[in-house]
Amino acid sequence: MICQRCGFCCLHLDVMIINPRSIRSDGTIDPEDRNSMIKKQKGEKCPHLAHSGEVAVCTIHDLPCYRGTPCDLFEQIGPEDGPCILGGYYKTSGSMKL
Repeated sequence: MICQRCGFCCLHLDVMIINPRSIRSDGTIDPEDRNSMIKKQKGEKCPHLAHSGEVAVCTIHDLPCYRGTPCDLFEQIGPEDGPCILGGYYKTSGSMKL
């Protein structure tokens, strides 16, 4: 899946995310930290979401703590090298405002 960098999923989906308070200075989390994952509610902006102009950017995408999270593992039905359906739908329909 090729991310369209729209930020749709970072705003409009329920998902478990890394608790910003749990990230160590080296980009890892303590595996024993029971509060390292928190629920981001649908309609709530992910605290790791930033924008560079019109492009959505995940501020922890390149940190070790991101690996294996629900966001990292997010997939959809369709070709692996195809554009994200959610992002494509958002961009073409304009039905949801970020």
